[in-house]
Amino acid sequence: MSGAFEIYRRWLRDRRRSTIVWSVSIAAVSVVTAAFFSSLGQSLGENAESGSTTSSMLGLSDGIDPQTPTGFLWAANYSNQLPWLMMALAIALGTAAIAGDEADGTLEYVLSKPVTRSAIAMARAAGMVTILFISAIVNLVAVAITAPLFDLYDSVTITGADGSTSTASGLTFGQLVVGGLAAFAVALGSGAIAYLLGAASGRKGWAMGGASGFAVAGYVLYTLSNVTGDLEFLTWISPWRWFIDDAMMVNGLTWDILWPFALTVVAVVAGWQLFLRRDLQN
Repeated sequence: MSGAFEIYRRWLRDRRRSTIVWSVSIAAVSVVTAAFFSSLGQSLGENAESGSTTSSMLGLSDGIDPQTPTGFLWAANYSNQLPWLMMALAIALGTAAIAGDEADGTLEYVLSKPVTRSAIAMARAAGMVTILFISAIVNLVAVAITAPLFDLYDSVTITGADGSTSTASGLTFGQLVVGGLAAFAVALGSGAIAYLLGAASGRKGWAMGGASGFAVAGYVLYTLSNVTGDLEFLTWISPWRWFIDDAMMVNGLTWDILWPFALTVVAVVAGWQLFLRRDLQN
């Protein structure tokens, strides 16, 4: 156990600078996007057409109005930018966990120490989860602190196409937590796939390419099927189906949040077992 913890601690320490850069960059994108609520919220709501490709890409299902603070943050950031950025980080971490060091030739050096392959596999998986979680927390704190500057916690009056008006509630901290948790979950699933492919093959290209391809293909499949109605029966393989359809930041948590965590457990265990049974790449 002490060997595994030392590997975990060292892996985090070696990535402290990149973790800071990634976390600050992701948070900066969220804060900058939030700053445009007053200027873009209304136009986004007026131009979004139900069932269109744009609406599908922005996660604007029935009942989600981008003229509201929560609807705007969901459509402009939490349904697209945030998960993509976190997925990029997760895939990079999942690839580096085993395949990265193996490709660089440093994994053999680590294995020459009195540690087991199991300790390395579990420590690196835990490190991937930890760094991704840190980035999610930094993003949450940054948006929560700056939201009052952009009046996102205030109620807003919405004018409909027929001239009628209604009042919508402002953003809540709970909605930020749920939105961030959902983005963290879908990103973690992609990172776990990269981890599995890297642990099974020892090849960085296979791990990064396979996980990235799965994420992009799933997004394209879901978006186009949502618009055309074709191949809809295949969208169950896309992580974007539950993520965008449920819109948990707006509608609240559902049990579907467990799917990417289950995928992560299966992928990590499978990767660990495959890593134990193969020879290292030269």
